Amino acid sequence: MPLITFTGPPSSGKTRWARKLEAALREKIDEAKQSGEQGGNYSVIYHSDETLGIAHSNYKDSTLEKHARGTQMAAVKRDLSRNNFVILDTMAYIKGFRYQLYCEAKGIVTPHCVVQVMTPLDKCIEWNAEAGSPWDEELIRQLGMRYEEPNDSSRWDSPLFTLVSDYAEEKLPIQELWNCLVLKQAPPPNAATVVKATSGNGFLQELDTQTSAVVSKIVQHQQLISVGGEVLISRGEPSLVVEMPSTSVSIAQLQRIRRTYVSLNRMRNVDIDRITPLFVDYLNRSLAE
Repeated sequence: MPLITFTGPPSSGKTRWARKLEAALREKIDEAKQSGEQGGNYSVIYHSDETLGIAHSNYKDSTLEKHARGTQMAAVKRDLSRNNFVILDTMAYIKGFRYQLYCEAKGIVTPHCVVQVMTPLDKCIEWNAEAGSPWDEELIRQLGMRYEEPNDSSRWDSPLFTLVSDYAEEKLPIQELWNCLVLKQAPPPNAATVVKATSGNGFLQELDTQTSAVVSKIVQHQQLISVGGEVLISRGEPSLVVEMPSTSVSIAQLQRIRRTYVSLNRMRNVDIDRITPLFVDYLNRSLAE
């Protein structure tokens, strides 16, 4: 039946959420079976790199990684049917691969959705160090830089559900997923894309503009002073300052931090005049880790 594709960097919490979803779907199926409602004849099949025998090291070699994606796709093709939920718990960080998965679901006329698990990269590295089978830290950073975030305006990434692993009150939207995939009801707007009424219609534009301006000032600072120092973002009481580390910070790293902050705050009710101060604080914490 439906295909549920998880996406996110290594050690972001994907497997924890995917396993929760697997258990929750089994409960919903049992409930539907007992009540005679739609969905009672479904089953759940779970696939991950671990269950498919794909090693972390495969992602260090482009040929091995291509074979890994082939293995993932073969498992989906084999098990996707009108009576199966197929959960694919993998990075799916390339939009072209997510498009292939979408086409596979479309080809057998079954629903699909994407679940993005968002976690700051430094937090992923911290959790990875505590894992039983850790990834190579440099590989995590490389994959984070190559990650192509899903966009719910693209049909292959829609409907898109977003989970923030390091948000203590985050909950699995099981009812919304069930309604979307089983009852064929249009899902509510993704929390990550809802503009809160109190923030105004220009909130997302302001979020992008203000965070980009901060990054630009940091880049200009590094062009004058190679490493370290303070970047004055704005004067005031108190003034906003970014404390630069004693090592060089790449533009890619800055943009990655900015994208994470933007994604996180799309889901929160933030006043426009608080965007830059909160981003400066987020930058200082991220660069200090």
